[in-house]
This record gives sequence, structure tokens and C-alpha cells, in this order.
Amino acid sequence: MRLFPPCVPAAKTHLTNLMKSLIASLAVVTTLLSASVLQAQAPATPPASYMMCMACHGMDGKGMGAGTPAVMAPPLSGSKLAGFADGELMASIVFTGIEKQDAKFVGIMAPLGAALNDAQMAEVLTFVRGNFGNNAPAVTADQVKGWREKYNGKPMQKRADLEAKLK
Repeated sequence: MRLFPPCVPAAKTHLTNLMKSLIASLAVVTTLLSASVLQAQAPATPPASYMMCMACHGMDGKGMGAGTPAVMAPPLSGSKLAGFADGELMASIVFTGIEKQDAKFVGIMAPLGAALNDAQMAEVLTFVRGNFGNNAPAVTADQVKGWREKYNGKPMQKRADLEAKLK
């Protein structure tokens, strides 16, 4: 099948070159878009300190199923608690835990502050606050040290009280 009449070879050459340029440009744009989409979807490699969190919140931060209508824990992805302010609220949860009040989640959030030193706690809080669709500032070991003194030994918190602090 002929696309061009035999009398217009210059037009054929011009359109052929134009098509080649267009295809090359589309290939570059497609490559750039694919790379940026993949980068946006893939969280950074989690620190070893996130392994405790993964047991209930999952590797992807979406919460682990428990074979029941309720999940083990709420998702960390897009979490208002995780991204709130300077990270103190999230740190307080790790230090004190959250008591079970309803059937929304399978269990409690155990207090885990004793299992992590200040640097590990800062690392895991920063990881959660900067991944899974969250975009909150990093937390430092010095901040964690101050929060540890404030929250160590405090009773477990209630989810409703925590959520009220977000308003």
C-alpha cells in the first residue's frame, strides 16, 4: 500500500523524518514518566526498626488482614496521626500504645518504646512519616529523647482521644 503518490518524494522524506522524531520523543517521554511513577510508588527500603511495625501494619503500611473483617492495625499509609505536626503524637503512641476499645481493629497497639533506642525510634518514625503517601518532616533522636522522658510509664491511650488531637 502506498502512502504517497510517486510525484512527492520530498514530502515522503519529510513526513518519514517527522514520524521518526515523534516516535523518539514519545519514547523519551514514556521512559521519564514510567521512571517517575515507579519512584513515587515504591517506598524507600524500610529500616530494620520497622520490622516490629510490619507485623501489624504490613510491609506496605496498609495494615495486615487478620482473616476477619477487622484488620490487625490501621494503615500507616496516608495516616493523619503519622504525619501530624513534629511527630510527637506518633511517638507518644509508640511509647504508650493504644488500648482496645472496639472491634474495629483486632488487638491493641502495644507500647514499644522500650524495644527501640532513641536513634532507632527516630529512624522508624521518620521512615513512616516520609513513606506510604505521607510527607511529614523527619524526627531526630534528640526529639525522641525528650518525648521518651515525657511519655515513659504513661498509661495506654484511647484512639478517640488521639483522633481528637488532630482537630
